[in-house]
Amino acid sequence: MKEELQNKLVEVLTSMQSAVTKAGDFAAEQLPDIAQQYIAYGRIVEVPFAIFGWLTFAGFILMSWRLFKHAAEAGDEDSGFMGIFSLVGTGLAGLFAMTQSRDAILVYVAPKVWLLKEIAHLIK
Repeated sequence: MKEELQNKLVEVLTSMQSAVTKAGDFAAEQLPDIAQQYIAYGRIVEVPFAIFGWLTFAGFILMSWRLFKHAAEAGDEDSGFMGIFSLVGTGLAGLFAMTQSRDAILVYVAPKVWLLKEIAHLIK
C-alpha cells in the first residue's frame, strides 16, 4: 500500500512538472508579443500625460503673462501675491511637463530601456 502511494505521488509530481514546463514554454513563446503589446500600451498611456503637462505649463505661462500685464497697466501693487503664485505654478507645471515628457520620449526612443524600467518598477 505504501509503495502504491509513493508511485501515485511520483506520478502526480511528474504530471505537475510537465504542466509547469508546458506553461513556461508557452510563456516564453509569447514573451516577445507581450513585450510589444506592453510597449504599445506605454505609448498610449505616456503621451497624453505629456501633452496634458505641456498644456498645463502653457496655461500657467499665459496666466502669469496676463497677471503681470494687468498689474502693469493698472499700477496694482497688491497683485504681487498672485504673480508669485502664478510663477510658482508655472514652475511646478513645467516640472510636471518635463517629467511626463521624459517617460513619453523614452518609450519611443528607447522602448527596451523603458520596458526594463517598468519591469523593475513592477517587481518592487
